[in-house]
Amino acid sequence: MGTTPKISPECTKRQSLAFGRNLIVLAVLILAPGLWGATHGGLTLRWPRAEAKIINANLHTFSGPSSDRRAREKWHSVSVHYSYRVGGQDYYGGRVEPYDCGMQNSADAERRRKRHPVGSLTQVAYDSNDASVAYLEAGPSSFSLVLFGIGAVIGASSLWVRSLAKRGIGRMDI
Repeated sequence: MGTTPKISPECTKRQSLAFGRNLIVLAVLILAPGLWGATHGGLTLRWPRAEAKIINANLHTFSGPSSDRRAREKWHSVSVHYSYRVGGQDYYGGRVEPYDCGMQNSADAERRRKRHPVGSLTQVAYDSNDASVAYLEAGPSSFSLVLFGIGAVIGASSLWVRSLAKRGIGRMDI
């Protein structure tokens, strides 16, 4: 039986610093689109508003296999369409949140459908430069905020790992 070769403390420190650097790269790849979406979504809070009429609100329920053989996993998606008028011209829209990358919060889908029943009146935020671009719920999307949060946590963790490595605390065995 052989013995495992010892890794020098300097080599371990370099490996830990490299791991921290790789985490920083991962954090930036997740944080950047989240920050961009949240910032641009936040700008929609300043957009002008127009009264809109909800013309349909459809809740779609999807199911798939679950780890429990007796149950099926379910998730929801909602599509809401509305009509609005700006400057004497009629527009139709279906965007709910800005910069959501097509992702929806399944738990929020049912609440959105209830908040916007067919025939109800609501306010939409529209782009003053292109009134055909409108959102039912202005502000940062929940998806961009989640990306930003995950990127921030990974980024903070990477800085912590690097600070420990610089002080020589901890060891990474490969």
